[in-house]
Order: sequence, then structure tokens, then C-alpha cells
Amino acid sequence: MAEPPSNGTVNFEALAHHATYGQPGAPSPHRVVPEWELAPFTSTTQTSPWNIALTSTQLSNLVNGFMPQQMEDKWLICSQGEVKEGEVVTVEFYRSWTGRKIWALEIVVGKEGEGSVKALTWEESEEAVREQDFEAAKEGLSEVCRWVLE
Repeated sequence: MAEPPSNGTVNFEALAHHATYGQPGAPSPHRVVPEWELAPFTSTTQTSPWNIALTSTQLSNLVNGFMPQQMEDKWLICSQGEVKEGEVVTVEFYRSWTGRKIWALEIVVGKEGEGSVKALTWEESEEAVREQDFEAAKEGLSEVCRWVLE
């Protein structure tokens, strides 16, 4: 993320980042249970395998998620499924102001609280997102995780 310039000029890269990802956040200390009405994926989604090993801290942060507290928080992250070895947990990423689901990760829970991402599902509807393919979905989701959950 680009730092604001000190000379008073507008840093459009930083402004665009804030518009998409919001302000930095922190993972919830407990599992987020959204009280909002959330929209499911449209019928225009794609799913691809995505193999990523997760540490126990990363898995915990993803499962616990993030509940936006103010308008500058652009994402709501929550999960479904039992966190038990061999079980699948789905972590869902919603735009906070529309309640639209943009991404979902399927994660297999491993030993000692670690996990492994097995698949990424992303929204393709032009109504919900612009020009999102697998690479754009991976990039966007990764940045949300860095920005909001670390």
C-alpha cells in the first residue's frame, strides 16, 4: 500500500486502495456471526482449485473473520462449518455496504489447527464486480486478507 505523499498532492494509488479495501482492520478474537441480511452469489460464479497451506494463526484469523464497525470498513468476513480435523470450513467474503458475496474459500482443517485452502469461488456477475477472473480474484482476496486480517 502506497504511503500518502508529504507534498500535499493526491496519491491516487492510495485513494484507489482505500476505496476498494477500506481502512486496515484486525481479525475478530471470536467467530463472527453476521446479523445482517447477506446476498448469496449470483448464478454467475466460477470455482477453481487453489492449494495454499495455512498456519494455525492464519486459519484462526480466517475462521473468526471480520465484522465491519464503520463505513470505512469495506468487508465482512465470516465462516461456516466445524473447525475439526478433516472437516471443510467455508470462509465467505462480502462487501460490507451491499452485503454481496464476492469470494468463498473452501478450507480443509488439518492437524494441530492448521489448514489447507482447496478451492476459491468468485463472483463473475458484472452487476457485482468488474472483470474478475481467477487471477483477479486471488489478488483481491489476498489483499483483503493482508489488509483486514493481519
